Amino acid sequence: MTASSRLTAVVFLALAFLLLISPISASETRPGEFDGAIETPHPSWFKESFLDFREDIAEASVEGRRLLLYFWQRGCPYCNQLVTDNLAHPDIAQTVRAHFDLIAINMWGDREVVRVDGQTFSEKTLAAALRVQFTPTLLFFDESGRIVLRLDGYHPPADFLKAM
Repeated sequence: MTASSRLTAVVFLALAFLLLISPISASETRPGEFDGAIETPHPSWFKESFLDFREDIAEASVEGRRLLLYFWQRGCPYCNQLVTDNLAHPDIAQTVRAHFDLIAINMWGDREVVRVDGQTFSEKTLAAALRVQFTPTLLFFDESGRIVLRLDGYHPPADFLKAM
């Protein structure tokens, strides 16, 4: 066997091997799922809301708290990290629960939302209107309904605590 034919045989075997393993690796993820996707349940203390932010801000104000919107998406590894690292941290959880009504908004969701100005959106059109491009994104509102702080992306617990 000549060197040229050996090289051809090796290339052929390598290509055949790659073709054989490609269905195996493709079957490990579902369509629409991305690498590193993690499903994360939200804590039970997140506020259940009718998603009328005027009402949510008024209710929070009566209790001496403020509204905090948390934009997330399914399978987001950074959303998972926010929930499991930051919001599970005792100091952060205590601060958030004492001072905020936290509402989760799916940036691709279809639930109807009423903004502070009375405009109606779906969750995804609200995310687009507020230019939410990353998850997690957190929007902190004051008593008058103004956004006073915006945190785009994940921030480690120490930085997150400073922002609050």
